[in-house]
Amino acid sequence: MKADCFREIPVTREPVFETPDDEKAYWQANPDVASCGLPAAQHYREHGRHEGRLQAINQEQVAELRERKLRKIAFREQPVTPRHHGAAANFITDAIRQEFHIPPFPPISAHNYGGYISGLQKEHPDWMFLDVGAGLRDTVSDSMVNADIFDALSTDVVCVGEKLPFEDAQFDFVLCAATLEHTKRPWEVAAEICRVLKPGGIVRIDYPFLQPVHGYPSHYFNATPEGSISLFEKWCELRYSIVEKHFHPVHSLRWMLKEWKNGLPNAAGDRFGGMTVNDFLSGDISHLLMQDVCTDLDPAVEKVICSGTTLEAVKKSGDHYYASEREERLAEVAQQRARDIDTIRSSTSWKITAPLRAAIAAMRAIRSRKH
Repeated sequence: MKADCFREIPVTREPVFETPDDEKAYWQANPDVASCGLPAAQHYREHGRHEGRLQAINQEQVAELRERKLRKIAFREQPVTPRHHGAAANFITDAIRQEFHIPPFPPISAHNYGGYISGLQKEHPDWMFLDVGAGLRDTVSDSMVNADIFDALSTDVVCVGEKLPFEDAQFDFVLCAATLEHTKRPWEVAAEICRVLKPGGIVRIDYPFLQPVHGYPSHYFNATPEGSISLFEKWCELRYSIVEKHFHPVHSLRWMLKEWKNGLPNAAGDRFGGMTVNDFLSGDISHLLMQDVCTDLDPAVEKVICSGTTLEAVKKSGDHYYASEREERLAEVAQQRARDIDTIRSSTSWKITAPLRAAIAAMRAIRSRKH
């Protein structure tokens, strides 16, 4: 269905507590603190302003827009919970929630689209876009389907990236920004993204490399530029792989140093802040490791910015399957079919009809020799 024009609706705004509806709108946008027991205005004054909390707006229009979008999309399965008009479609079962360690209110990112993505939507109003790991967007459009593990105000489809619920070749453009590091199996997410992308469609991936641990709600795999390419090169022709300004090394270096300083006691933190770049580059590392700016670092912060970790584990007993979840599902299907065949072959009707099948096989063999 071709859209006549691009339509975009704001979803959130800064709280302004002037009408009775503002109380409800604040808790809609901030469900993780809805049970705090404070009036919305008080929570915003004491906590929300500092935390950058928002409130919901235009929810009826957003619901109608969501309904029209979801009617355009073909799904390969039904939602796991009943969906009322205008609500997001939920495809996360309790088993998935447990497997992927999804809390009731996971931390969720809230960023605007840059000019490039917004421009593409306006330039191609007949395209269907998919945002995998969309988080909370402050606007929604009639061409962008927002998928996330949490039912935020802007979410259209609640699912995990490893199991997108859409039929094949649904989207002209798929965006996955700063999300793959939070997926448990990014190689499966990449395969799913390419599966739902139309032939000739475009995929755009923002994948962090040297960034500290940051959980939304978990953080699994960062990737080098080559690692990011390797996930998609089987199905896509590479246009480019570049370092945008938001991925400049200055962001990673400043982030790590700030985490380090904040993870030290006050006195050690002050000494750390007074060190120069040359103190790090020219000093002996073994000597540096014995100073309080290293020894007094909070162990939790150490894990956030460490160079690496060492793992040792003991294998569990029992039979295991060593492959991806998709391959494991295919193997289970094959095993079930084999069991079905064995059941049929052991049945009385199969044994009774054995001479007939043998005669048919003999006739086919004779015909094949004649030809």
